[in-house]
Amino acid sequence: MAPSIVFLHFIGVVIVILGLTLREKRRTLGTALAVAGFLIGTAPVWYGHFVGPSPSEMRQMQIQQFMIPDRPAE
Repeated sequence: MAPSIVFLHFIGVVIVILGLTLREKRRTLGTALAVAGFLIGTAPVWYGHFVGPSPSEMRQMQIQQFMIPDRPAE
């Protein structure tokens, strides 16, 4: 796992804990911080889902990769 992914998870957990702690006194701010922390902590999962190729695109790339013949040796 890349250090940036671990860093995002750690920062997300810290922000969620901070938001839930503040929620007793400032409900709106605490809830907003908890939601933001959750989104930051899970960013590697959902960002990769939206940015990465779909399963059909992956299959098409595999098909194209195997259809391209190698150049003959000269």
